[in-house]
Amino acid sequence: MTMSQGSLFVLQFVVSILIARLLGPYEMGIFAIALSIVGLLSIIRSFGLGSYFIRAVEVTEPLRRTLFTINGILAVAVSLAILVLSLLGGALLKEPGVEDLLRVMAILPLVGIFDFIPATSIERRGDFRLVAIINILRYSLANAATLAFASAGHGYMSLAYGQLIMAVVAAVLNNLFARDTIVFSPSLRDWRDVVRFGTQMLAISAINGLQGRMADLVLAKFLGLAAFGIYSRATSLTGVLWENIQIIVLRVLFVDFAEQKRQGISLRHSYLRLTQVLTGFLWPVFVGIGVVSGPLVLALFGEKWLDAIMPLGILSLSAALFVPIMVAYDIFVISNETARQTRLEMLRAPASLALFTLGCLVSLEAAAATKVVEAVIMYLVYRPHLERMTDTRWADYVPIYGRSLLLVVAAVLPAAVVMQFYGWSPLAPLPVVLAGVAAGGLAWAALLWALRHPLFEEGARLLSKLRRPGAEGAAPQA
Repeated sequence: MTMSQGSLFVLQFVVSILIARLLGPYEMGIFAIALSIVGLLSIIRSFGLGSYFIRAVEVTEPLRRTLFTINGILAVAVSLAILVLSLLGGALLKEPGVEDLLRVMAILPLVGIFDFIPATSIERRGDFRLVAIINILRYSLANAATLAFASAGHGYMSLAYGQLIMAVVAAVLNNLFARDTIVFSPSLRDWRDVVRFGTQMLAISAINGLQGRMADLVLAKFLGLAAFGIYSRATSLTGVLWENIQIIVLRVLFVDFAEQKRQGISLRHSYLRLTQVLTGFLWPVFVGIGVVSGPLVLALFGEKWLDAIMPLGILSLSAALFVPIMVAYDIFVISNETARQTRLEMLRAPASLALFTLGCLVSLEAAAATKVVEAVIMYLVYRPHLERMTDTRWADYVPIYGRSLLLVVAAVLPAAVVMQFYGWSPLAPLPVVLAGVAAGGLAWAALLWALRHPLFEEGARLLSKLRRPGAEGAAPQA
């Protein structure tokens, strides 16, 4: 999964650069606002059916049919809602492009009806090699199609066409490789327990999702679509890395952690090791992006995106602060504490939205800065509960955070010295900046070795497995 997601990261990164050069901030803003509306409605489908499927002790045929039926009902509801709001969204923003985009994207939930059971079955059995292959194929085909449509002059619609192609390809491949799990017969035999769990998950997703999507709409309303396009481009640079890491960490470790819980094994060792790996890798990366944000934006997107430099630097810091609670939601689900999480989100989300709205009334940079405050709030709210559910305490994290901060200094200092020498100008010579980044990477790797950091140990173990004959058949380690 790591190797496949690394490939996809490079692919998406390159495609995002090309798309930014083919389309301007205004067109990207139109697509971003349409995507926000779809995301807002997709909260209806956040029933946690996939998590229920994966953590179930036994998956029977009646349960599979029940999950298929409930997922189908939700998908049809979302599709119809998107069609209705396509008219309202176009009228509200006075942009016919939003309406056109939403009409195409209303098809996506319907495709997902036939994709859900096969895709989740593959994941439950831990066949992440197949998951990786399907991901590479669907993203590659979708991105190639998006670029082709954009080059042909289809503008923002090319992004919607790419999304649709990706959904269709994923459905076809998952049904092909997991055809023994395909379900077409509806049933509601086991609906009570599924609905109870789903209602809790929906409440959590609705609160959190509404806050995020309403924040997008607030920014577009007060600062304009062009500003929203700039903000979306800034978030995409950190977001694409964040999402790819989450796919690896959350999808793979959710299966592993759920199995440990079923066996009565404490999550303490696994969770502390995971925290060391995540902070040791992602803290230097996100802080490093913030340090070189000027030359990075200029080199990748051109002069018309220079206004994204400051928001990118601020959002990179907020992303780093979110890392220690990256798997918080999944720990709550695995520990069967979704009701408690709902109460916590009901307190946090309105406060975060109100803070973001105040930032939008000031400037784009102020709006980005509120994300730093939000990260701090979330950490303070969730930390005590994470410690309880993982059998850890604050003293366990102090040395972990200390070593990770040393890694940040080693990785970022050379590039920071270069940027300081050139007055933090986006015009700093790219070869010199890259030399600073490379020097920081070498210093980071050397410090990993000196500290005998879990990242170093994991890398050495992976190389040992790859070199060992028959390693592919070896049992995975938790």
